Amino acid sequence: MHQFLGEQEKLLLAQMEEVEKEISAKREEHLARLSEELSSLEGLIQKMEEKHRQPAPELLQNIGSFLQGCVKKEFENPVAFPPALKWKIWDFCDISPFLEGIMKQFKGTLKSGLQQKKAKVTLDPETAHPHLIFSEDHRTVTYREKPQDLPDNPERFYPYPYVLGREGFTGGRHFWEVSVGHEEEWSVGVANKSVERKSSFPYSPKTGIWDMGKWGNAFSASNPSDDLVLTLKEEPKRIRVTLNCEGGRVAFYNADTADLIFEYPPDCFSGKTLLPSFYVYETHLTISP
Repeated sequence: MHQFLGEQEKLLLAQMEEVEKEISAKREEHLARLSEELSSLEGLIQKMEEKHRQPAPELLQNIGSFLQGCVKKEFENPVAFPPALKWKIWDFCDISPFLEGIMKQFKGTLKSGLQQKKAKVTLDPETAHPHLIFSEDHRTVTYREKPQDLPDNPERFYPYPYVLGREGFTGGRHFWEVSVGHEEEWSVGVANKSVERKSSFPYSPKTGIWDMGKWGNAFSASNPSDDLVLTLKEEPKRIRVTLNCEGGRVAFYNADTADLIFEYPPDCFSGKTLLPSFYVYETHLTISP
């Protein structure tokens, strides 16, 4: 970062130096033109003064042609800086507030991202599949065989039993932990806020969900159909999900041993709002406080 900023500074200073040279050259050219015209005006004034000192008969002699010659003498209204140079100057004037704005964003992003924050995650019932029910604090979700009679709003997942967290992330580094136990089918991860909720196709990063979980006796990333089976040293009881928005990184750890389970290749999350995601089938998950 330091090297990049240094290179940009050198480039910007070199461009400013070129504009300064162009300004100096145009100024000298402008001053030379003004000096030439001033000299011409001084000569005209001298001729008029000499004419004025002449006796009346001589003063009036050929006065018409003399005045006509004075009138014909035209002087340019020179432009010091042509439009192309003015645009360059205005462009540099505009760079300063741009850099100030970038600096504020940079400071805010850097301060929020240098320290990984434990996210306060609660579940959003409006997104939940009808088979999912919640604890009072909305931190535990349980799959129930009998579906609830719920409105089929656009935010609700169907047919897959997913639910999303209420809190969204657009920047910074965050983590949360989920107790999974030795249950049948579950997954934890993050989802793009704009993910299609009614899709009948398996979810994956291509469709807007980055997760890992357990299906039957196998652990897998994203979805078992991807054949991305994970080999774990031991079955985890708690999963730590980490999200690095600027770095485009989603990773999963055994929260008790700090062993890395899986991480997705870097992705671009710029402009996206990401939400914690949970898949629950014939089991229950609990988000650590």
